[in-house]
Amino acid sequence: MKDVAERARVSVSTVSHVLNGTRKVSEKTRGEVLAAVEELSYRPNLLAKGLKTRRTYTIGLLIPDIRNSFFTSVVRGVEDVALSRGYHLFLCNTDEDPEREDEYVRELARKRVDGLMVAPSARREADIRRLRGEGVPFVLVDRDVEGVDADVVGVDNRAGMRLIAEHLVGLGHQRMAMISGPLDKASGYERHLGLRDALSDLGVELDDSLVRFGDFRTSSGREGARELLSLSSPPTALITANNQMTLGALLTISEMGLDVPGDVSVVGFDDPEWAPLTGPPLTTVAQPTYEMGVKAARMLLDRIETELGAESRKLLLEPWLVVRESTAPAKRPST
Repeated sequence: MKDVAERARVSVSTVSHVLNGTRKVSEKTRGEVLAAVEELSYRPNLLAKGLKTRRTYTIGLLIPDIRNSFFTSVVRGVEDVALSRGYHLFLCNTDEDPEREDEYVRELARKRVDGLMVAPSARREADIRRLRGEGVPFVLVDRDVEGVDADVVGVDNRAGMRLIAEHLVGLGHQRMAMISGPLDKASGYERHLGLRDALSDLGVELDDSLVRFGDFRTSSGREGARELLSLSSPPTALITANNQMTLGALLTISEMGLDVPGDVSVVGFDDPEWAPLTGPPLTTVAQPTYEMGVKAARMLLDRIETELGAESRKLLLEPWLVVRESTAPAKRPST
């Protein structure tokens, strides 16, 4: 670091501020320091740095399904922020299994990670005792936990479902069905109640017989859609609570020889890259997934570096409705 300072003609403390982001430095000085770093092929000694700061400069991220494009976008946001601030990331797939989640939390704590970001597999405090008990700073991502005072970065699921309700009711739909996520996951619970409450405010009832509960995976979307669309009086619109279940529902609709939106309008929650490519292009509620990862990582690193005693924060990002061609005015009268 002293060599870098001499090459850039600045103080050692200025080099430290540039590399660690601990104080604002002019763009000109920052550029000179980074140029010297590159010329000298300087790499910080993280072991020495860790001994001095009592940090390992590693963080953990636990997600429930690595195959889900929603979470891969979140991961990208987390990783970009972590690397920019000198941290490296451990990524773990919990498979929606609380025991597996506990095992990862325990192991990452043993590896002395500086903090954790977790999309919890359950929404009740008793189910995340391990996370609370390890004493590691953490941020909940995408899913809140009932009764837990913690930093949270998520999306306003209720607002997203209100957008769907207003869109479909505006198209004249009264008999709407939902493939919901599980109620023991915060996102499933909030989206289910969010749709029910929004429809009620609009004077429409969500009939319990038109709700199926899935597990956020493709197979449950397939099964739920088949059951709902095989009813003697099928719904005129189908709402799915995440992108994986939407994909399953669309596969079933195709297999049944039904037309979208002629026989049934379809609205998904999540806006995956393939949504404009379905036949017809899919109407969805989009979420700022990359931004969610960025905000969560910044919140955790700020907590680690400067705000260990600060009050917890809850940040809900706003979703938006992307209207495409999978929704149309209801053609059958409600029954």
